[in-house]
Amino acid sequence: MKSIVTALTVVLLCGVTYAQDEPGPGFEHLKGYGPMLGTWRYEGPLQEDLAGVAEKGTKMIFQFSWKRILNKSAVEENWSVEFEGGTTVSGKALKGWNADKKEIVSGGMNSLGGISMGTVVIDKAAKTSTLTSKGIDGYGKETSVKGVVTATGEDTITWQALERTGRLAEGPSPVYTFKRVKRAKKQAK
Repeated sequence: MKSIVTALTVVLLCGVTYAQDEPGPGFEHLKGYGPMLGTWRYEGPLQEDLAGVAEKGTKMIFQFSWKRILNKSAVEENWSVEFEGGTTVSGKALKGWNADKKEIVSGGMNSLGGISMGTVVIDKAAKTSTLTSKGIDGYGKETSVKGVVTATGEDTITWQALERTGRLAEGPSPVYTFKRVKRAKKQAK
């Protein structure tokens, strides 16, 4: 009897391990993120005023990354903007497939207390990811944004807000060009 229980336990554990190796059900719908996965950085001047945070021309480092998580059923986004003088703003979001509505959804929060929920449309032919979301800032004021990331080369992408309301800046933003941050090579042991 003990050997039967042991054999069943081994079979179940192997099945669970095998199942974890397969991508989750949302993976097919998130494949368009492939060329954009990784870490991206813009280092240069702020190209517009951001109310109460920084003035146009302030040096900044704007960085974000996307990586697959949760058995490839979601994409995690982390971003940060560090301005000359030490002010930093950061945020995190998750992207995943809503099987009921047949759309990619996004939910995020930032260090200023803002939250947002929205949808993402990936256009593989145009190599774009367009986020449309609504939320509230840390004081309860409504916000919205529509922004697009475009893969312009293997190691370059652009980001632009097409529409913004209730944020540090209103309306469209300038276009920012990001370069891929190369992964550090692992040293052989």
